[in-house]
Amino acid sequence: MSRPETGIRAGQFPLNAWYMAAWSSEVGDGLFARRLLGVPVLIYRLPDGEVVACRDMCPHRFAPLSMGRKTETGVQCPYHGLHFDRTGRCDHNPTGKGHIPAGTHLRMFRIVERHRILWIWMGDAGRADESLIPDLSLVPEEGGAHDNIGNYLHVKANCLLEIDNLMDLSHVNFIHEGTLGNESMRSAEVKVTEPDGKVRAELWMPGTTGGFGPMTGQPCDQWMNMVWMAPGSMILEFGAVPPGAEPVQDPYCYAFHIVTPETDRTTHFFFGSSGTFDETEAAKAQFIREAQIRAFLTEDNPMIEAVDERMDGADFWSMRPAILTNDKAAIRVRRKLEKMCREEEAARRAEAGRVSASEPATQ
Repeated sequence: MSRPETGIRAGQFPLNAWYMAAWSSEVGDGLFARRLLGVPVLIYRLPDGEVVACRDMCPHRFAPLSMGRKTETGVQCPYHGLHFDRTGRCDHNPTGKGHIPAGTHLRMFRIVERHRILWIWMGDAGRADESLIPDLSLVPEEGGAHDNIGNYLHVKANCLLEIDNLMDLSHVNFIHEGTLGNESMRSAEVKVTEPDGKVRAELWMPGTTGGFGPMTGQPCDQWMNMVWMAPGSMILEFGAVPPGAEPVQDPYCYAFHIVTPETDRTTHFFFGSSGTFDETEAAKAQFIREAQIRAFLTEDNPMIEAVDERMDGADFWSMRPAILTNDKAAIRVRRKLEKMCREEEAARRAEAGRVSASEPATQ
């Protein structure tokens, strides 16, 4: 029983986990292609609304099925016309008197639509547990007048570096100085806990100068907390109140950051925020979207991509990084992902051993 094919380095990310493949809105009437964990994946919707995900490669001559044609029941290869149904079975060959070789079948992936997101399970479909889908119920439901959902950026860096950046709240007061952070916020230390298998980083900054929102530039108590859910979903809580006031979390002050590896050195980055706005406040949703995009494009991502370029594909631990106190949230996430990978590999080896033991001896 071999490890399923991926194009990313083993030990970085588990396969038996739910990854964000796309926003629901990205997959419409046509064929949608995206490389996930190194594997080319095709995603499409059938007329009854079912979403199908398969390897984007015909088993005949390896053509991208995403270049083909969606039908009422599946997808047709553009090269020689082989047709595959929603289960991945080749059910029609228009050439050679219709002969279909045994085993002509696509590799299929479990895919679930929830929270306006398409979640994909890249490992053993028999182990897919929908209760493990990250809880992003704070994402605004579809149908609100205006919201800040559906954003995407392509990052030229290893996905773990993107997670490091998001879990490292102390960087805000340097990389984002003058936009989200300032010098008054630098002395705060990050508190880290692990509730229910998550990693929660809290940065409480009392008696500081507001770095964001309506209290920007004013004396206040402010906070930023980040919660990680395996393998790559994060929710940021943020807010500010007058000094000494009760720090009540505003339901509109949550931001969503979801990352999925494309390859060893490229990442899909999905993001948005909570809250919906009516027609009179439509500009607020657009303002928040533009502010997020600007921060990522001009501040975060140039640094993350520069770090990846300097590392040049080397393993993080092999470079013996200096570890600072406020690194502990990012380090805990890395350790949790490593543990998931080890447990998955141990289970795979145990299963391979059972299969080998059950096979009849040959003479």
